[in-house]
Amino acid sequence: MEQHKKRRRRWPLVLICVVLALVLAVAGVAAYMYSQISAIFDTGEVGSLSQTQDPDIEANGERFYNLLVFGIDYDADDSGRTYAEGKGNTDVILYVQIDRDNRKVNVLQIPRDSWYGETMVGGITGYQCKINEVYANGPDQDHLVNNLANQIYEMYKLPIDNYVYIEMDAFKTMIDVMGGIEMYVPWDIVYIDKDTKEEVLAVPQGRHKVSGDAAELILRNRNYAQSDYKRLETQQYFYAAVMEYFLNECTLAGYYDTCRSIAPYLKTDLDITEIWGLYATMMQVEPSDIYVVRSPGGPLTIDPPRGGDPTSVYYTDRDAMAQLLNEHFRDPEMPVEAELLNLPTGYEWPLGKNIDPGRTLGDVDQAIQDAESGQTASSDSAA
Repeated sequence: MEQHKKRRRRWPLVLICVVLALVLAVAGVAAYMYSQISAIFDTGEVGSLSQTQDPDIEANGERFYNLLVFGIDYDADDSGRTYAEGKGNTDVILYVQIDRDNRKVNVLQIPRDSWYGETMVGGITGYQCKINEVYANGPDQDHLVNNLANQIYEMYKLPIDNYVYIEMDAFKTMIDVMGGIEMYVPWDIVYIDKDTKEEVLAVPQGRHKVSGDAAELILRNRNYAQSDYKRLETQQYFYAAVMEYFLNECTLAGYYDTCRSIAPYLKTDLDITEIWGLYATMMQVEPSDIYVVRSPGGPLTIDPPRGGDPTSVYYTDRDAMAQLLNEHFRDPEMPVEAELLNLPTGYEWPLGKNIDPGRTLGDVDQAIQDAESGQTASSDSAA
């Protein structure tokens, strides 16, 4: 009897030891995983976010969480210019807002050629006067992210809580680690051969398992009549494919491998707990809850203030933008008038104006199903 009591007394101790061992094991795994991706927290020249906001414009409070996601391209631009001096130009700009009350996500796609006028934030005379040059050339050279964040606030009055910086090579690496990704390409992807100057069909319309190289070409191709605007729509199909993969196909090990592989290409001011919290939130969101919309406007040719050849910019419709932001990105009780958006006005759109009603990634999935139902054949792969 006494021996039985001693055994019973040992059970709590054994249980505590088992739990402690599990906690230490999990902590060890977490520490190892953190060590593998810790480079993303060394923000370097991207720096710490400190956005200057207008005190007369009310913030939306705790309802909205606002994340700036931007992709940096270190290559020369389409004309061979490298005026960013090795700091890169922003090739992709996404303003991602999570509505905590409604568990929805709204994404604003800002064209890289968006025209900010003759002077960027800080009163600096522009080069090509496109938002993609502000990150590298703005007044804050110690914390480059503030140049872009403050320019976005100047133009759209959108607050930013955190940021994620991505080198464009990350997309290629990510897709290769994933072993390629199933994606519906909505139209032929055609590029101009630099030597022959002739069009080359890179990826035909249809469903493909695209490699990293093909994904990079699809994401960055601008060989459209409405180059910047059309490219943003093509990217929506890529986002839908990635969302489908991570929601329905990817394993926990797959998440880890993907994160580890692209960590050298990422920088963020989020800490590890915030990243996991954001991950948990996004896992509760369906594609039909993610609304994506492009800036309203169209192409316009301007003469750069520093001289040089005329250049094509994306001229945003200020009134339409104010309406879009008030409807989808602000509290209904806290609208911001169009006059407060620091966007150029007074010009026409010689090639037409685009007003995007926006759509959810669920709508993109439906568009894919509708398109495929009318097709008789598709390719199995695109290298």
